Amino acid sequence: MINDNIKKMNSSRWLKNIFSVMYYLLIISSVILFGILLYSVFINSTDILAIMENKREFKITSENALYTYLVYDLVLGIGFIYILYLFKNLMQDLITGPLFTNLQITSFKLIGQLIIFITILNELFRFVYKVIFNKRIEINFDHFNLWFVIFGLFLIFLSTIFNQARIIKEENELTV
Repeated sequence: MINDNIKKMNSSRWLKNIFSVMYYLLIISSVILFGILLYSVFINSTDILAIMENKREFKITSENALYTYLVYDLVLGIGFIYILYLFKNLMQDLITGPLFTNLQITSFKLIGQLIIFITILNELFRFVYKVIFNKRIEINFDHFNLWFVIFGLFLIFLSTIFNQARIIKEENELTV
């Protein structure tokens, strides 16, 4: 019995550490991306254009397309940094604090909503970018993005379960 609890705690700490590593790696990559954006805007955009014009999904042939793509990637990165920040805080609260708190309920719901919003925003950006810069209309929804939407919906569902559990917990505490 005690060994099972220790294993559960170790796995939750591992998950928290994975979220922390992903969080910091995403911060580092966003800082690098911001540096590339500044370099291309103020110093020399042709170097970055030469590197980026061979991308598979987006054909980046002009400075405007390059700036648009870099800003989009930066905004997307900041969104995922915020999601991972919320996940890190949620995992810390789940490990150390009591269960079924308002912070946990709100975090699950907000993370789910943000994941769905960013996924829809990502697909909308892809569509608009291809129409404006690549001069083609293409609707393409990946299975990977579908899994993101499903995961976001699952987190929202989990927040309602935590909310119901919180209500039952409070009722039980009142009756005792």
